[in-house]
Parts: sequence; structure tokens; C-alpha cells
Amino acid sequence: MPPLRARVLLIAAVLLALAAPAPAQAAKEVAYPALLRQIKSGPLIRAVINRAGGDIEIKFRDLSEWKASYPAGAQPMLQRLLHERHVRVIFASRRPAKAKARGVHHHLRYIAAGILGALALIGCAFLFSRRRRTRGHLRGDAAIS
Repeated sequence: MPPLRARVLLIAAVLLALAAPAPAQAAKEVAYPALLRQIKSGPLIRAVINRAGGDIEIKFRDLSEWKASYPAGAQPMLQRLLHERHVRVIFASRRPAKAKARGVHHHLRYIAAGILGALALIGCAFLFSRRRRTRGHLRGDAAIS
């Protein structure tokens, strides 16, 4: 069994890794002809067509993404090519006119991280006090004998 200090450091590292958010990767901007070549023969898993913005975003099997603007009138051809290759197509919906922008609730994440940190500190304090009591009992027993 590893020493107490190693266990505490391991627990702290795991808690920090769980509390840190994973960075999101943005779609790579490419030219329309390059994107069209990938639609015709690339390893795609899905495509998102944004009619309002006139752009398309494709996702590959390795989870990388490409994005390009398509020319006016090219959407039906793109849909047909994607349908022929059995690629899932999603249409980006327009936001409702009266939609109110909502803030991201990061404060809930901070509260959860604080609770986890407090529990970790309580656990460390418990282990430390238990260790001191065990050492104290051993010294007292040795002095009596």
C-alpha cells in the first residue's frame, strides 16, 4: 500500500483533473472545393448545413471538423451527395426572434469544485489526525513497557 502522502497527492490530482473543463476545438476553415472533395470521398460521420449563414460543417471519423461557405444554389447538390453516402445531415435552426440570451451557469461548477475541495481537505485532515493518534499510542505503549 502506498504511503499516505502519495495517496493524498494522487487523490488531489484526480480531483483537479475532474474539475478542469476539456478545451473545445474549433472547426478548421477550408475552401469549398476541398470540402466538396471530402464530401465525395472522405470518412465523414455527419454534416451540419446552416442555411441562414450559407455554410456547411463536416465532421470526420477522427472527430476533426471542417467548415466552408457554399455558393448560392449549391445546397440541394450537397444534400444529395451526403444522402448518397449515407452521411447524417443536420440543419442548423434559426434562433427564435424573442429568444433571450442566457448566461452560462459557471457558478454551479465552482460550487461543485468547492464542495469537492472541502471534502478532500476533510479527508486529508481525518487521515492526518488518525495517523498522529496511531503514532501517539505506539509511543505511549513503548514508554509503559
